[in-house]
Amino acid sequence: MDPRVGRRSILAGALLLAGLALFSASPAAAHVVEVTTSLSMEEVQDRAQLKQALETEVGRVLATAIAFKPTVVALTGARQVGERLMVRLLIADEEGEQLMQALERGGGDDSNADGRDDDDGPPREIRL
Repeated sequence: MDPRVGRRSILAGALLLAGLALFSASPAAAHVVEVTTSLSMEEVQDRAQLKQALETEVGRVLATAIAFKPTVVALTGARQVGERLMVRLLIADEEGEQLMQALERGGGDDSNADGRDDDDGPPREIRL
């Protein structure tokens, strides 16, 4: 048997095993989504009605726009435009939450030299 054929077979087998190991050890997907939605303010008269309207809209967004199980839902912004309240929601699953915490601790590569990002800072959690 030609020794070159034996070496090629060993090399091909090693490459095959390395490729299989690479594809089988893929990291878990992290889901982090920011959703903008709006709700009508026409019938909102007080804080309790606003809270109920927001909870209803968040529930609708989770039921119709999100295909993963969220562990974090944060209100990141709100602005009234006429009779509508525009709201931004940050939604993440467990892996996405861990990713955001790692980035907050400085684990990301996109920070400036002073360690700060270009945005307005981390989202603020507002409990309803």
